[in-house]
Amino acid sequence: MSPQTTPSPRLDRARQLVQEKGLSKEDLVLLEEILQAGELDPLLDAQSGPPEPPGTRSLMELRRNLGLFLAFLGQFNPRRLGEARAAMGLAIEHGLARLGSQAKACHRELLQEPGTAPWIGQALDLVASLRAMALSAGSGDPLPLRRDWAAFLTDHGEDFREVALALSGLEGGEALAARLHSQLKTLNRNLRNAEGRSEDSLRKLADLLESATPLETRRKVEPLLLVEHVATNLRLSLRRPLEKGMDGGIHWPAVAQIHGSLQWLWNNLGWQLPRVEAKDLQRALPREVRKLLQQIKKEDPAAFRVLAKALGGHLAIMGLLEGLGPFTHATEEARYAAVAPFLVIEAELGRMAEHTYGPDLLTGLKPGPEAQRLRGLFRQAVLSQRQDQSTVRALLQQSLIAGDTDQLALGLDNLRTLLMTHQRNQVGDLVGVFSPALRQRLYPESVSLADEGDRLRQRLHRLYEALTPLQNQLQLHLELQDWPRLALGLAHAQQQASAFRRSPEFPLIRPGDREEADRLIQLLARTLDAPQDVRQALVEGTDLVAELLRFLELLLLRINARAPLIRHDLDIARGALELAQQLKAATGPERSRLAQKLLQTAKRLGVRDPQSLVLLKRWVRAERGQRDQLATLDPLASHLDRLGARLDAALG
Repeated sequence: MSPQTTPSPRLDRARQLVQEKGLSKEDLVLLEEILQAGELDPLLDAQSGPPEPPGTRSLMELRRNLGLFLAFLGQFNPRRLGEARAAMGLAIEHGLARLGSQAKACHRELLQEPGTAPWIGQALDLVASLRAMALSAGSGDPLPLRRDWAAFLTDHGEDFREVALALSGLEGGEALAARLHSQLKTLNRNLRNAEGRSEDSLRKLADLLESATPLETRRKVEPLLLVEHVATNLRLSLRRPLEKGMDGGIHWPAVAQIHGSLQWLWNNLGWQLPRVEAKDLQRALPREVRKLLQQIKKEDPAAFRVLAKALGGHLAIMGLLEGLGPFTHATEEARYAAVAPFLVIEAELGRMAEHTYGPDLLTGLKPGPEAQRLRGLFRQAVLSQRQDQSTVRALLQQSLIAGDTDQLALGLDNLRTLLMTHQRNQVGDLVGVFSPALRQRLYPESVSLADEGDRLRQRLHRLYEALTPLQNQLQLHLELQDWPRLALGLAHAQQQASAFRRSPEFPLIRPGDREEADRLIQLLARTLDAPQDVRQALVEGTDLVAELLRFLELLLLRINARAPLIRHDLDIARGALELAQQLKAATGPERSRLAQKLLQTAKRLGVRDPQSLVLLKRWVRAERGQRDQLATLDPLASHLDRLGARLDAALG
């Protein structure tokens, strides 16, 4: 974007931030271009009216949570829930409750600002109570309303007197205080004698109190009261008390109504949820990285656009993650309310895999080693984003189905740590493509996928080494029917297995193996938890420990065998690629010899890479038919190149 283009309010905030930090004009232009090239449109935007400037920290947090909850509802599909229907209903219900409580806290904080008189908050509270009471009036029987009004006066009569006294001390407020006393008397008389329309008297009293408060304060408070009121009422509409069933009474068609109501509220408030804040962008790009990006922008604009788009996407996800957790000591409401933001992050991971790391984006790069490394990194990044997306979905489903809030908190904390580590690693890898030394200096803690695999393998090996002698002792105690020692041994085995399940390495296991490990560990815990037949439970627990040990043994065998196979396939792919490149320039008998050698070499890849075999057969048919061999040899060579880069990235 040229500097003459009219900047958006988001870029104005970026400019203000950069100027406050004392950065150069080149840095400002760089941040603006990253925001533009990264396609970092707001995750959620109001459909009418300009976005309002940011307010207090609690108000910004309310906007963020409302925006994330609304984005979650926009992609919500109850048919995908499966066994997690009841827990997802709790997630929606607690999400609405959290929005209501946050709006109430923002309202209180706003009324406690310096310069705001205490009576203003009292008056606005009375207005809200009177209007709520007016909604329940007019049912025909005045007795319940009379009782409610008597109780209300008992609790808040002093508030009325303090508001009237404060009004009397203001300029022109004596007449308003007199009208307030008169309206109170009229309302009392109507309720006592059952005369007139009591709901109209309540509304008039509320309007009179509201007119006494400053207009500027009302304008600030009204959106918060609206959010609080809408969230509370939508939470009530979500449940059908007479339909308690397997799903906990959640009325799923009401979710669409909740989405529509919150979308209307968002549009009328004119709020905005940016994908990445300017302050996050500036903080995540140190001076050395900005200098490197400036250099890349001058030398290779196409590479800069690709790099800016990828960096912007990763920083956006990191910004979403930084506002979450920790959940170990959080309330049940906070734990369930965090499910919605994590599902939004899961959708953003899929968006990045499709749009940020698409192969079409790499066209136009200058030939060179950086372009080659960037292509390999992009292919690996797509796999990593898809794997993280699958991990988020699987762990959330697994934690929600279990119905255990402690397990949910553990899963959310592990997910946050895992995703944050992966996003930081990928930012470091992008920088390392153009400056390995800078990556080592700025991101020394970045670990490759191979390092994560080694960490998981070591953690599994420690668990296996701990359970193997325990299993031998358990079998001996079982044969001797030494039940006390058998119980102590099983308790120790369960403790070891549960510690592994809570470890940050547990989410690194592939989904199928992770589900099986989780099933065995939970089954062991349920078997030993207050059984009716203690001896039978001890026997079953011993069998489960043996089954868990066999599972760990097979898993370690597969993991340990994977690295040599990857290295073997990498050597074959590189050799076949070299032969294919030589074949393009060869003629005569030398070409026939190289073609035969390429066939014998590349066909060994078909065991674990069927696509190589398909392309190889296509080339062989073209070779035998004396057709345009180059048209089939180029796709084979290109696939071998991509396969080699992918295998090399897997080895780290």
